[in-house]
Amino acid sequence: MKILVVSGMFPPIQTGTAFYARNLAQVFQKQGHEVTVVGLRTADPVSDKAVADAAGLKVHRLPAWTLPLAGFFKYFQLSSWNPRNWLRLRRIARESDAHVVLLVNHYLDIAFPAIFAARSIKVPLVCSVGTQLQSLNPRRNKILNILDWIICGRLIFPFCAKLIAWDSQILAYLEDVQGSRIRRKTVILTYGANGDIDALAKRPHTYDTPKVILGVGAVSEQRSFVPLVAAFSKIADEFPDLTLRIVGHVYYDAARRLAREAGLEDRVIFLGERPHATVLQEMEQADLFYSSLTGKYVGLGTATIEAMLLGLPTMANVPLDLLGQHKLVDKEHLFQLTTTDPERIASRLRAVLPNVVLRERVGHGGRAFVATHMDWDAVARDMVIEFKDIIEARSK
Repeated sequence: MKILVVSGMFPPIQTGTAFYARNLAQVFQKQGHEVTVVGLRTADPVSDKAVADAAGLKVHRLPAWTLPLAGFFKYFQLSSWNPRNWLRLRRIARESDAHVVLLVNHYLDIAFPAIFAARSIKVPLVCSVGTQLQSLNPRRNKILNILDWIICGRLIFPFCAKLIAWDSQILAYLEDVQGSRIRRKTVILTYGANGDIDALAKRPHTYDTPKVILGVGAVSEQRSFVPLVAAFSKIADEFPDLTLRIVGHVYYDAARRLAREAGLEDRVIFLGERPHATVLQEMEQADLFYSSLTGKYVGLGTATIEAMLLGLPTMANVPLDLLGQHKLVDKEHLFQLTTTDPERIASRLRAVLPNVVLRERVGHGGRAFVATHMDWDAVARDMVIEFKDIIEARSK
């Protein structure tokens, strides 16, 4: 099968969406499919080419206007304003002789040229949705929902033959915002870890006296780390050797201010955005991973499943049926913590951190779960089955 993957974010951009697009494209190619990728140019064309060469993929980059949105989105790029991008993408689609166009995520404006290209060459467009547009501010959240309903629900989703939801929380979001019409053409297909699962799963991890709690991800309103920093301040005296390290671009400064106010600047360390290899090194040296999503809809995220795969015991506020039929188990695969109350978080940390046996059991259990149920080969095979079903249905 010939697959055209269109993504507004692709490495060297360091996001879960970018890694998803690259990993999926690589596995499609490994399984014998012809894959062409279209992304947007970054500020460094040399890095763009180096990443494409390293991935072994045919990658085209469209020019885009970078518009950073302070406090919200570092990689906001506009591409559809340039009429030539519509024609470029149509030409690439024709030259690749694609059987299907896969759009990775729905909220960037590269969706519109992707729709144009798919309709021009008369092939189905499939949209993989891995992000909810949400805010903790009720008024702002309502505005985001309305914009999503209008723009995506009326201008993008109607042109998609199928939507792929990464997990049950994405599916719930789509149903809540877009209604049953969109729900009926959505299927859950999970995702995998970034990188070589076998190589990551073989990395050893120790479960000695805990010294590092690690958080990874852009520090934003939806991942503020404020509850974790507040909880850390409550246990800091009980664990004098313990530090909290947070990797990710800081959009929202409340957690850093809280650490300063508590006099913990030397023990709550904000490292900023780091290369992926450095993030893995931080995980290897950590003793507990904390996932700090705080919106209505939460998921595991790329970094969380990497931590689990590395054997790092993980604390997360996800529903245990997040991945559909493959159920997570509290205290076996992860530590489920469905609260943002610092006192309750501190209480759970006090119970987990000194318990070496429990942390080791959860570390091994999380690793086995990801290796078994979040395998890119299986994801790609299932997605190709969906593609073939859509193509067959259209041919009747």
